[in-house]
Amino acid sequence: MASNQVITQEVLNRTEYFFRVPFENQKILPTLLPLIAGAVIMELYFGKHKQEALGWNTSVGNAALWMTTGVSLLISESSLTQPELYAVYGLIGLGAVVTFLDFFHIWSSTVAFVVSSSAMVYTLAYTLVVTIKSGFPADQVTLKAAALFFVSVNLIFKIIQGFETDEDSSMDFS
Repeated sequence: MASNQVITQEVLNRTEYFFRVPFENQKILPTLLPLIAGAVIMELYFGKHKQEALGWNTSVGNAALWMTTGVSLLISESSLTQPELYAVYGLIGLGAVVTFLDFFHIWSSTVAFVVSSSAMVYTLAYTLVVTIKSGFPADQVTLKAAALFFVSVNLIFKIIQGFETDEDSSMDFS
């Protein structure tokens, strides 16, 4: 029973760190800043334009971000551990496959637009960058913390979008 509480507290502490890291670790800010800015801008955009849907071109661009983030990690980190290398190559591979599937419209737009959504792409890339650059161990605690962070960030964006005025519905062209 006590070990569950310790793991839960560890997960909460690590999740909290995902939120704090841009303010506490200035060295990783150049890698995180494009991800943070991109995510905020895209989520605010889709909150402001609620009738607008993600398109194929945005899906391709979002998926390509996984590849560029992975390559950036390979270039900027000289001493990646074996699990970190697997994670980075996995991100690059995921980006390549999803970009290919999006580029050629191989899968349905419904699946493509969920998998390649800014919420999915930016949060996953951010989480991997923080995990690698912070030296978190590749364990269950980090995985659970990353999942909790992912859900929390996307919930926060949905709440913010709920407060935004829908620009599209206020336009009257008649």
